[in-house]
Amino acid sequence: MKIIARDLMTNRKPHAQFPDKFNMADHVRELAVQPNGHRVYEFVGTNDFGAAWQERQRFEVDAGRDEEPLLYQAIYSEIRDPNLPKNVDINRIGPGGVVFDEVLEGGEVKFASVESSEATVRIRHYGVGLEYSKDLVVFNELWSVPLVERQVGIAYNALLNHIHLNPILTAAYAAANKTAFNNTGDSTVEDYLLTIEDAVTNSRADQTNPRRGPYVLLCSSSDLFTIEKALTREVQQGLAQQSQTVRNAIRAVIAYDGWTGTRGNLTTTYAGVSAGTAYLISLQYQGQDFQSYMKQDLMQDGEERDVSRFMTQVVWDTYFGAYANPLRAVEEISFS
Repeated sequence: MKIIARDLMTNRKPHAQFPDKFNMADHVRELAVQPNGHRVYEFVGTNDFGAAWQERQRFEVDAGRDEEPLLYQAIYSEIRDPNLPKNVDINRIGPGGVVFDEVLEGGEVKFASVESSEATVRIRHYGVGLEYSKDLVVFNELWSVPLVERQVGIAYNALLNHIHLNPILTAAYAAANKTAFNNTGDSTVEDYLLTIEDAVTNSRADQTNPRRGPYVLLCSSSDLFTIEKALTREVQQGLAQQSQTVRNAIRAVIAYDGWTGTRGNLTTTYAGVSAGTAYLISLQYQGQDFQSYMKQDLMQDGEERDVSRFMTQVVWDTYFGAYANPLRAVEEISFS
């Protein structure tokens, strides 16, 4: 069983350092002020400083992504293709997948066919502007540069986590997709274990949408330690009975608490899993129920532009979409 949590996966790298006594004004020359107010500078000199600046900027953005790790990948089947259309049809192979039938003498082979689409995923365009003020050049404010650049990567991965996990958190689950807290154990840890066992049993017994696993358990970090103890293989004091079958069926536990970021006076908050609630996610039909489509990963708009120019306003953008079918794959669990 793998534990997936931000605090276990985050990796903070040191900022790329500018040389001592480095002065930005010595390396750029202002060319123009455009109608929208941003300035265009030209890198000057015979060295490769322009290319080095772009490389350093990419390093900071990628370092930001390392600080805010992706948490959803154990759930989703990922498709990365720059040729994805604007709208992607979600298709299934046959009414229940592919089944091999015996071919008797003189009999015929049954063909599996692609059904008409049941849903459509729209590949959406997201972007953010990164602005360097004139003060950067005038006052050589290099200390502020990597802070903003790194935040681009942090905010991007936070958005990816939100787009992929939020459909699971906000779905309206019917009674067949809910498991109540089982507090008949001898301890809190055993109560959690019994509740998880009930959730697995209920998922498998659902006649409409049987969810047989394997599973990923999505929870709040507030419940992570208790869940981890309940699913630990070793016999624990106060834990009268422990099913290893349930533990082996749960391949990963993901702790997701959401994210909050600010841009100027605007605050954006992505909700995480509420304490006392968890989601048992079946991966039985992962390729049909959870699909992630990446047309263009995060990149600078106009990546092939002239690197000899320094723009005080730069746009980073991405194209991606996601499809989730939580009502067919998820059991909502209450721990209270």
